[in-house]
Amino acid sequence: MWRVLEPEPVLLPMADSFFDFHERIAKQRAAARSPKPAAGGSDGTAEPLTVSQLTAAIEKAIKTGVPGTITVRGEVSNASGRQASGHLYFTLKDSAACINCGMWRDAASRLKFKLEDGLEMIATGRVSVYAPQGRYQLQVQSLQPAGRGALELAFRQLQAKLAAEGLFAAERKKPIPLYPSRIVLVTSRATAALQDILKVLRRYSWLKLMVYHVPVQGEGSGEQIAQAIANLNRHGAEIGGVDVIVLSRGGGSLEDLWSFNEEIVARAIAASRIPIVTGIGHEVDCTISDLVADYHAHTPTEAAQVIARHWNRAGDTVLQLDARLDRAIRQVIQDARQRLSGIERHEFLRRPLDRIQMLGQLLDERQKSATLALRARLGQARHRLFAVEPRLLVAAQSSLKIRVARLDALDRQLQALSPQAVLNRGYTITSMKKTGQILRSSTAAKTGDRLLTRFADGETESIVQDSRQMSLFE
Repeated sequence: MWRVLEPEPVLLPMADSFFDFHERIAKQRAAARSPKPAAGGSDGTAEPLTVSQLTAAIEKAIKTGVPGTITVRGEVSNASGRQASGHLYFTLKDSAACINCGMWRDAASRLKFKLEDGLEMIATGRVSVYAPQGRYQLQVQSLQPAGRGALELAFRQLQAKLAAEGLFAAERKKPIPLYPSRIVLVTSRATAALQDILKVLRRYSWLKLMVYHVPVQGEGSGEQIAQAIANLNRHGAEIGGVDVIVLSRGGGSLEDLWSFNEEIVARAIAASRIPIVTGIGHEVDCTISDLVADYHAHTPTEAAQVIARHWNRAGDTVLQLDARLDRAIRQVIQDARQRLSGIERHEFLRRPLDRIQMLGQLLDERQKSATLALRARLGQARHRLFAVEPRLLVAAQSSLKIRVARLDALDRQLQALSPQAVLNRGYTITSMKKTGQILRSSTAAKTGDRLLTRFADGETESIVQDSRQMSLFE
């Protein structure tokens, strides 16, 4: 059924088509007005309408016959998801009919939940005609899940998504330090939760507390909470380090606590290297942040008590450790005395010189044996050396003669190939006087160049003349 938000409600059955509805409205108004003669041609027939004219007439009929704002209940199908433009398109249907729906970017951006097929929704908007495709549609201005609130649906959807990713798993949660001393409270300075925490922690004067002020409610508060957690992880060392972060606020409705149900906050908690304790709302409240946190305290006061619980018993713990240390030291001393008594009764300590004299005698015997063995080996080595010496001498002389002969042959080859030997056979070497470059062709010298010609017994200098020019003195 469609529910009209007007003083005079008009109920329209979903099963009726648009044309059935239009025909019924026309019949109701027929008695109140006289039908106007239709325009026509010379033969008396009606003039045909253009498609645009017909569409405009249908849109006018819808605007005059359907209230400006209506509320429709139906099941979602063909949900397209958020488009690049930000618009949202889907279909609402029941067992007998369906209607196309569009939700513009401004309205779609306010949805806290993800629109999925199969959800039963209550949509509020107005009916319009989409002329390019010749169909009517419902322009949705707001959506509300049937039977439960939008925030509750968004909470369940995000809870299922993060659980599937393992963000709630116990094995990924970090342990809370037993004795944290540097604690950062991420909350608003104006909350009662801050005072509840300070009331507990002020009893421990040695704790270093810092308040990181963030809004805990309202538009954009989730982004600021997530940024605070990221900043503490990135720059915590600059303030001396952070042992634990406490994320807290007082109680409130689901809308009031919604900042702690946003995905950006949950992922910031999961990515934090610093352990995080949450104390949000009252005992009955549970947010997504509580499920992701390393420890979920049900109230801000409990969060403070969890952090300080080991400090409460620190004195007793020190006394217990002192007693255990005392017992351990006494046991060590007793064991040492027993070992010392056993050593004192040993034969060696009663007659120490006997052992020393025995070892001295053994040393003398081994030294004597070593000397005899060394002398025997030296004798054998000398005998072998005298037997091998003549053969080594003959081999060395033979090797030397062979090497001298090879060296002489190489020297003769080098002498034969040397430039001086070539000059001795009547050849000369000519080079440029200026550069020292050896001339290998007559074309390499130009008229007027000074040349040096080397003979076996000296050098001469000459000047290049043009061979084609006749000498004046010939």
